[in-house]
Amino acid sequence: MTGLTNGAKSGVTSGVTSDVTSGVTSDATGLSNNPTLAVAIKICGITRVEDALAAIDLGVAMLGVNFYPASPRCITLQQAQQIASAVAGRAKLVGVFVNMPVPDVLRIAREVPLNAVQLHGDESSDDCWVVAAEFPVICALKVDSSLEWRVFEQFRPRIISQGSDALKMEDARWDLLLDTPCTDLGGSGESFQWTDVRWDWLRLRLPHSKLFLAGGLDPGNVAQAIAIAHPSAVDVCSGVEEAKGIKSIEKMRAFVAAVRAAERQEQ
Repeated sequence: MTGLTNGAKSGVTSGVTSDVTSGVTSDATGLSNNPTLAVAIKICGITRVEDALAAIDLGVAMLGVNFYPASPRCITLQQAQQIASAVAGRAKLVGVFVNMPVPDVLRIAREVPLNAVQLHGDESSDDCWVVAAEFPVICALKVDSSLEWRVFEQFRPRIISQGSDALKMEDARWDLLLDTPCTDLGGSGESFQWTDVRWDWLRLRLPHSKLFLAGGLDPGNVAQAIAIAHPSAVDVCSGVEEAKGIKSIEKMRAFVAAVRAAERQEQ
């Protein structure tokens, strides 16, 4: 979703249940929005089984596969199925979609099968709710200095009924991936000003949502990003590549080591 600069049309869910009193939530990926807990790692743009398995061996929790035809990392359904078969039970597989019709998103997600769906275009929040009825969803939002904080209100739980004693809220399963604006849809490979985001405010207002930090991350800057944002997860793509769609084991190893070192500094 291109959201933050133009009114953020879309949202995300991830099947979470919440302990609002502690501000800690858990979901299908096992993430938490408590900044003192471990930071999950998602490596996106996986195109080869060998790269997926190497990432898992390094301790990566989530792998992203791209279904956006304009991306150099876009893969076929058959390639995705091969990766899914290889990583089943060892890591969560997330499919990245950009403005694909919802029926097609759901069909691919079922056929791979995916563990979660990432919507990275101009999808509406209603589209997200439809997908979220079946799959955990991560919504990508673009961050710059013109960020309008009111757009985050759409990610708060919806009231579906009101009785005499309490409100019944729809499950708030929105997870948010904050990324850098770019002229093309999809990721930019560039970082944004992490200090522009009111991270603590977001955690307070959206206790059900996990915060993913993306955009230009690499082994050299991810520790600083974690120190500023305290995200639930970090998302990296080009920062651990030898070439587009080809991952570097050494860069992935360095990235994981930098994340774990940053965690130790947080404790």
